[in-house]
Amino acid sequence: MKYEKKRQLTKDKIVKAFVSIAKEKGVSAVTVSDIIKQADVNRSTFYRHYIDKFDLIEKVEDGVIDQIRNANEFFQETDVAHIDTAAGKFVYSFLTVIEENQPILSVLISEKGEIRFSIKLLQFFNELVESTTEVFSEEMDPKKRKLFAAYNSSTALGVIIFWIHHFEDYDKEYVYDFLMHREY
Repeated sequence: MKYEKKRQLTKDKIVKAFVSIAKEKGVSAVTVSDIIKQADVNRSTFYRHYIDKFDLIEKVEDGVIDQIRNANEFFQETDVAHIDTAAGKFVYSFLTVIEENQPILSVLISEKGEIRFSIKLLQFFNELVESTTEVFSEEMDPKKRKLFAAYNSSTALGVIIFWIHHFEDYDKEYVYDFLMHREY
């Protein structure tokens, strides 16, 4: 147990160093040398955890997506009769994931990031919305469901991008209330 905790602390230091450097230089300009210097770990320690910088980025991106996927379990496991409650739980859990990962997301989804992650996230949202739409809209034809998923996925990504770059102005409860009670 102690070894696992130390291992996770080291990985956290490496990720934190990557984010810090990427904020300044941009994701593509970050080097492994930059990361190990900032994280104060040796090169072999870095390579014990990651194959290279691209593996680190991929694991960080996939970690965020996995956390969102896990938040979706509330929605998938709830009876259709309680869909509003499930949707509310999912949205709040989803926003919690965004809040916890805001420093990482503010770099990955920015002019200093790479478009690849935004596209990956959009595709994930699209699949997520399309699969959950089947739960409560059996009468919606597949063509319309795909368009509905694309619309809602783009909206979700737009809200995330806005929030992570205006994080000081909007707390999670405000964003949640806006999304769940859209009265504008």
